[in-house]
Amino acid sequence: MDIKIKIVRENEDGSADAQVDFDDDGLKLIVQYGVIAMLKEGMDNMGKKKTLKASKRSKQLALEDSINSIHGVIADIHLLYKTHGDRKTPMDENEMANALLGLETKAEMVAYWAENAYEQYFEINDYASEEAKARRAAIMGWGDDDDDGRC
Repeated sequence: MDIKIKIVRENEDGSADAQVDFDDDGLKLIVQYGVIAMLKEGMDNMGKKKTLKASKRSKQLALEDSINSIHGVIADIHLLYKTHGDRKTPMDENEMANALLGLETKAEMVAYWAENAYEQYFEINDYASEEAKARRAAIMGWGDDDDDGRC
């Protein structure tokens, strides 16, 4: 087996142009190592992309679940309307007030989690990177002495 590498020219960036001479056995070895290197690199990149996609996908699912929860509140309002209007004896004022307070509380909880899922998905507020926070502060003209919770 014979493999010879001759540097033809050195480039300004520190790399070099080279000429490679090899026999049949050398070619076989170069191809085997090249294929193995490509497979390793591909597997490494595939794992990274899968992790990133899974993370993004889980955030997307949380956002979709929050949106579906909002539709649940709407269904609860329809149920209250139907119960009040269609039963033999309509709901009295106390029953209606309690039901509306319950719906309000549920709507506030759903809104909180929907907003949280939105912030995670778009990486804003507490979920923003330090670089993104610094960029937003520069754009908005926020100073270091501003301590009002903005990012």
